[in-house]
Amino acid sequence: MGKFELLKLLITQVEKYYASEDTSKNLDSFLIWLTIENNRNSIILDKINDKTDAENSIEMLNGLLHRYVKMYSKQLLEYSTNLSFEEYSFLATLGGLKSCTKSELIDLMVYEKSTGLEIIKRLIAKKLISEEPNQLDKRSKQITLTDIGNNILIKALVQMEGVSLEFTTALDIAEKSILHRILLKLVNSHRQQPDRAK
Repeated sequence: MGKFELLKLLITQVEKYYASEDTSKNLDSFLIWLTIENNRNSIILDKINDKTDAENSIEMLNGLLHRYVKMYSKQLLEYSTNLSFEEYSFLATLGGLKSCTKSELIDLMVYEKSTGLEIIKRLIAKKLISEEPNQLDKRSKQITLTDIGNNILIKALVQMEGVSLEFTTALDIAEKSILHRILLKLVNSHRQQPDRAK
């Protein structure tokens, strides 16, 4: 196929995309749509009668996947680092941020305030994170990883690489990329509507 034929085909697909129900109309959404559209005839889909069935199924499957991740992670983390899955998640997120307030971390993790504070309290008790007064707001505390926390996190990340590989072993590289884009799109849509997400 020559480049002009390919360009014509691409323009046709862009026109179809703009006529679709997708409201985002950006490159990431188009790439997801294009991949699904091109594989529509080769993918065997479960019988889904309407949008509500699809949405309910997505919600249920997402819940199952979350439980699988926790199941794979639980014994590994508790044995190697003495961390719960929630503690690991908070530690890994804080490690990426370097420093933040307790409220910022809890909001980012989308936890109830009381539950988030309890997890942070446990991490402080284990000497994995430290807290100090926030210079910009005396009412809040700034938290950071301790050296011990950083070492534990590095150990946990190595262990969790195996979990990540096991969790996505059924997918090829292209499918992993598509799934990543779709999940990122969903997370970002909820982050833009924090009141609805809580």
